[in-house]
Amino acid sequence: MMPSLVPDMLDSFSTPLLVVDREGFIHYANPAAGQFWHVSAEKLREFTLWKLFGIDSPLSGNLRHAFTEEVSITVDGYRFEQGEGRPPLYLHIQLDPILSAGQPVEGALLSFWDQTTHELLATQEREQRVIEAINLMVQRLAHELQNPLSGLKGATQLLHRQIRDQPALSEYATVILRELDRMERLVRGLLSQGGDPPLNKAPFNVHELLDGLIWFQRNSREGLTFVRDYDPSLPDLMADRDRMHQVFLNLLQNAAEASPPGGAITVRTAMIGPWQGRELIQTSGETSFLIEFEDQGAGVSREHLARLFTPYLTTKKAGHGLGLSIAHQIVRAHNGQIRYRTALEGGAVFTVLLPMDAD
Repeated sequence: MMPSLVPDMLDSFSTPLLVVDREGFIHYANPAAGQFWHVSAEKLREFTLWKLFGIDSPLSGNLRHAFTEEVSITVDGYRFEQGEGRPPLYLHIQLDPILSAGQPVEGALLSFWDQTTHELLATQEREQRVIEAINLMVQRLAHELQNPLSGLKGATQLLHRQIRDQPALSEYATVILRELDRMERLVRGLLSQGGDPPLNKAPFNVHELLDGLIWFQRNSREGLTFVRDYDPSLPDLMADRDRMHQVFLNLLQNAAEASPPGGAITVRTAMIGPWQGRELIQTSGETSFLIEFEDQGAGVSREHLARLFTPYLTTKKAGHGLGLSIAHQIVRAHNGQIRYRTALEGGAVFTVLLPMDAD
């Protein structure tokens, strides 16, 4: 009988342990396994391994191999979905067939170790290496951009003087000069710091910045409607205007690219108190600025959600996968948060939360 193969001493182990047969039926679970799955150890014995891990789990093939070949198998970094909106765990799983001299293998002992922290640290290290490589690439690119930028700015200034008496054309030249000035400041900062320049915080009107970005998108993308849902009572935002320009431009461009022909993009601002921010996973407990971009596109697929703000994730044919990652870094540098949710009608909603009392 299977239970006779399980020594009583396993009950005292702090590592979750299961004994299963060839079909995945659980014949033994120690108390630590019960705690891990939030049921009693006795209740676990009514389950199958596939009820715990899913019928299509890769553990199926591993278990079959352990029984057939009578060998121990180690599975590292197994992604275990906890469900109910909780983050996944990463498990180290050991499968050991229970051998008895002259007898066929009747069961296998499964041991589980939570290596989520180790996996997250490894992921952070990989992301840091990617960020360092990006910073080096950006610095080199910034160096190469200096001369073309100077030439473009000089030519645009001459053009601006020629068309001053033509307001419609002069407005476009003014926008170009303003953007060239912003690019020059970014390039100088990148060259002087050898990476991300320090934040240059100053108060500014966030609605004025958003209006400029909407004006630019409206003139470069026909057929889209832009809806302003602003809170006019908002005070000035204390932040690095150029860097927030970068964040908002990226999110607005993404919304425009994701929108169907004739679609509407809503740009929303509000003041969010700590009691309202819980649904946005706001952890600072502070009153915050909310700046939101909502489109009517297809939204973000489930497979991309977990890596949404990591470098090089893109679904665009010509995308480089850095825009959201850079936006995330900039918002984090401001002690803020950037979040995604699916709109009621299926589109994407990106929310930026920035502390009201920024130092």
